[in-house]
Amino acid sequence: MTGVIALTRLEILRALRNRRVMFFTILYPTVLFLLSASSSSSTKPVPGTDISYRTYYLIAYASFGALGAALTTNAQKIATERKEGWIRQLRLTALPGNGYVISKIVSATLVTVPAIVIVFLVGSGMGVHLTAAKWLGAFLVLWLGSLAFTALGIAIGYGVPQDSVQMVNILVYVGGSFLGGQFFPLSGALENVGKALPTYWVRQLSTDLISGTPTSGKGIAILAAWVVGASILAARMYRRGVDGG
Repeated sequence: MTGVIALTRLEILRALRNRRVMFFTILYPTVLFLLSASSSSSTKPVPGTDISYRTYYLIAYASFGALGAALTTNAQKIATERKEGWIRQLRLTALPGNGYVISKIVSATLVTVPAIVIVFLVGSGMGVHLTAAKWLGAFLVLWLGSLAFTALGIAIGYGVPQDSVQMVNILVYVGGSFLGGQFFPLSGALENVGKALPTYWVRQLSTDLISGTPTSGKGIAILAAWVVGASILAARMYRRGVDGG
């Protein structure tokens, strides 16, 4: 257990020192939120809802950063470490067989926290006023929902060749965020496609909670199915890839 804790601490420090990860998961979403929240129309309600565009983008870009942190923290590093033989070297230590994966899960889960909190703090300063319960509830939805992307990051890291990991990350992250409504509200066919994705429901469940809209049981079920399915895929990719690591 001591070895797992030490490795987890190392993984967290490495992630926080990675400028590219910090830019795309904290600074970039925050800048996008500031640009959107500063527009003259940001205080107007989103059509069909009673929340303003500013509040919508608060949740949308907080989820954009959190999902990116959960996905990118692991995928590229695992693929690189497999290629360099780091995983094979760890097997020669006293670290438990699953200790490496546990450290990756914990570090990715913790790195999502600042991605959410910083956007929330900026949003509060920009005039988004919520009760403490709604701030906490939205945070928990975003944080727990990002577990699907934590698992996907592990699956991609073990299952995709290193040279292709970045492209797959971009497709999953940006494509999923676009269809999930992280950049702007969707309608029609695009929204219907997005409703099958975790990106959509992470954002939608959070905005429903803020607006007081009844929670969608279907949305919770879809998001939970993604978390479980991605975890199963990650476990399969781990078992398949570890022998080659």
